[in-house]
Amino acid sequence: MSYDIKKQVETQSFVPIEEWPTLEEMADGFSEHRIPHSSALSGKAFTLHFENDTVIKHDFKDEKTLVWTILKGEDKGLTGTDTYEAFEVRDGIFFVDFYKPDYEEQVSLIWKSLHGNVFVAVSSFVEIDGKKRTKTDFTSAVIAGAPGNNPINPSSDFVGKRVLYEYSSDDWYEHVYLNKETLAWHCVNGAERGLADVEKCLFYHLDEDLTILFWTETVMPVESIVVVDLKEMRSTGRFFCWDPEPERVVSLTFGSLATVLNETQYPKNK
Repeated sequence: MSYDIKKQVETQSFVPIEEWPTLEEMADGFSEHRIPHSSALSGKAFTLHFENDTVIKHDFKDEKTLVWTILKGEDKGLTGTDTYEAFEVRDGIFFVDFYKPDYEEQVSLIWKSLHGNVFVAVSSFVEIDGKKRTKTDFTSAVIAGAPGNNPINPSSDFVGKRVLYEYSSDDWYEHVYLNKETLAWHCVNGAERGLADVEKCLFYHLDEDLTILFWTETVMPVESIVVVDLKEMRSTGRFFCWDPEPERVVSLTFGSLATVLNETQYPKNK
C-alpha cells in the first residue's frame, strides 16, 4: 500500500489530547517490519561489568529464556528468569530486550561483540502528581574478557534530519530532529493520524550510520529505545508504556522502514 504523503498531511487537522487513541490501538501491527529474532546468543553466557562496579551474569539458556544473576553489587545474589528477545541489528551488534515483571522494569542491552561495550537502558515507573509515568535510567557496561575500548557515547548525528518511519503498511510517522535533545513527531497515517508533539530525546553513536535514539513522550507515559540504521534504512526498537485506559503495562518490540526526507542546512552567520 502506498500513500500520497502530501495529500495525507494537507487533509489533517489538530487532534485534541482527549481524542487520542489508547496505546494498544496505536501499537497494533508495529511488528510488520521488525527484523527476525536472532538465536545467536542461545546457549551462551556473558558477564557484564557495569560502570558502578555492579557485575551481572546473563545466561541465555535458549532462544527465549534469560537467567540473570547479580554477582557483585548492592543486590548481590539476586537472580531471575525472564523472557528475552534478541535482534542482530548489524553483524556482531545486538539489541537485547527483556521485561522483568517482578520489578516492572524493561531492560535493553545494546552491545558490540567485537569490543564488548554495552549500552544499558532500564525503564520503570514513577508516580508524578498521582499518575503513573515512565522513566529510563542509562548506564554502560563491558563484557568480561572483551577490550571495552569502543564506548557508546552521546552524539548529535541526527540533528537537522527529517526521517519517515513506516512501522507497518498503515502506520507512518515522521520525526524532525530539532537539536540534540528535542524531536518533533507527526503521524502521517495510522491509528494516530494527525497527532503530533515535541518530545525530549537523546542520541548515542553506535557505529557508522547506526544510532541509538531514545525519546520520552509528554502526553502518554511512553519510553522508547530505537536503533536506527541509515545504511539499511530501517529501525529496530521497543516501547515501554503504561496504558491508562486498561491500566496495564504495554511492552513490545517493533521495526520500521526508514526514509530520510531531508536535512536542514542553516544559513551561515552574516
